[in-house]
Amino acid sequence: LENAARGAQRGTTLTKRMLAFARNYELNKEVIDVPELVRGMTELLQRSLGPSVNLETRFPLALKPVEVDANQLELAVLNLALNARDAMADGGDIILAAREESVAAAHDGMEAGKYVRISVRDTGEGMDEETLRKATEPFFTTKGIGKGTGLGLSMVHGFAEQSGGPLTLDSAENKGATAARWWSVARSRARH
Repeated sequence: LENAARGAQRGTTLTKRMLAFARNYELNKEVIDVPELVRGMTELLQRSLGPSVNLETRFPLALKPVEVDANQLELAVLNLALNARDAMADGGDIILAAREESVAAAHDGMEAGKYVRISVRDTGEGMDEETLRKATEPFFTTKGIGKGTGLGLSMVHGFAEQSGGPLTLDSAENKGATAARWWSVARSRARH
C-alpha cells in the first residue's frame, strides 16, 4: 500500500509538472533583488539539499536588480540546486553565485544589454558530452526509475527561451557542472 501511495503521489507530481511545462506560462515580471530573494529561500534550499550538501552563496556587494517573474526565478534556482545535489551521490559543495554581465550584440536569444548571470556550480560527477547535449530535453534523466522526471532542466530551459535569456550548461566527467541563467537588469528600483 505504501508503494502504491508513493507511486500515486509521484504520478500526481509528474502530471502537474507536465501540465506546467506544456502550457505557455504567463510571466508576471517585477523588479527583484536577487540576493534578497535567495536569502528568502535559504531555509527551503537547505532542507531540500540535505545535510550532506554544503551550500555557499557568492553575490557582489552591489548587484543590480533584475526584471523577472519571481516564481520563475525561485523555481529555476531550486531546480538547478536539486539537479546539482543529485549529481553528488556522497554529498559535496554547491555554489550559488551571481554577477553582472554586458552583452554587446544580440546572440543566443539575448538582446544587447545588461544582464545578471545566476549560476549553480556543483562538485559532482559531471556529465559526458552526450549527456550534456541531451540534458535539457524533456523527460531525459540519468537518474534511476522513480528518482527523477527529466523535467527540471527542461523547464528551466523553457522559461529561459520564453523570457529571453539562455540557460547554459558547462561540465566534464569527474569535474562537476555549472548551470547558468541570464536575467535582464531592471530599469527601476527593486521591490522584492
